Amino acid sequence: MTHSTAIYFPTSETEKYFIRSIWRLQEFYQHPQTEIILPKGTVELIFNLSDKITYLNPGADVRMALPNCFINGINFKPFQLIKNGQQIFLGIQLNTIGLRALFDVPVKEFNDAVAACSQVCKSLDGLYSQIFSEEKFEGQVEIIRKWLLHKISTSKYLSEIQKLHNWFYCHDCNTLTVKELHNKVCISDRQLRRLSTEWLGMNTETFLLYNKYLTSLYLLHHSNLPLTQIGLEAGYYDQSHFIREFKSFTGLTPKEYQLSAKGIPGHIFR
Repeated sequence: MTHSTAIYFPTSETEKYFIRSIWRLQEFYQHPQTEIILPKGTVELIFNLSDKITYLNPGADVRMALPNCFINGINFKPFQLIKNGQQIFLGIQLNTIGLRALFDVPVKEFNDAVAACSQVCKSLDGLYSQIFSEEKFEGQVEIIRKWLLHKISTSKYLSEIQKLHNWFYCHDCNTLTVKELHNKVCISDRQLRRLSTEWLGMNTETFLLYNKYLTSLYLLHHSNLPLTQIGLEAGYYDQSHFIREFKSFTGLTPKEYQLSAKGIPGHIFR
């Protein structure tokens, strides 16, 4: 297998409200390989110039060839990619609130799913052609940024984004209950639940549970803490709670994941 990657992180505050990164991945597999991708709390817009890659979602009973351009929404269960030959992905990793802000679509419809870009925004087909007429990653990033700034400037939600970003991403949600969160942002439980569902594709309770899981996933890769301490740091009240919740998202116990994962957080290669 050959492998090369490149990544761009946004520098302007406006871009940061909408995207986390722009990245490119190029790999070549001489033999078929299965990649298991666990829930990572991200929404990705991906331009695909690969040989055939099969998307397999056992939970939804879906098996399909990946489109040339697709959106992968928030995942709550693992999915698989079956790869052979050349893989070329150029991706835009969105903040979850960026999906609705840029495309004015119901976020929940994309949960645990892959959707062709043509179903979401016609301008993405033209963007695909522009991107792959440019060979250098830096040039591809500039094409995407120009398109992104145009989409941002025409978004009807522009005035709401900073407020929503601060509510959902600027608090230590792992330690908060639903009541504490809605008190902190000074709106009612009902309003917060509605906004969470509309913008994040999940209710407030699930959002808080998801954040605990994501924190534990991060710590499993970026700390030398024992599993008991990782569970406590992530906000779980005991080890059995940590194991149960982690397994509900991944199908694995934290220990099983540690033994299986190599390198990229949330990715298992077989």
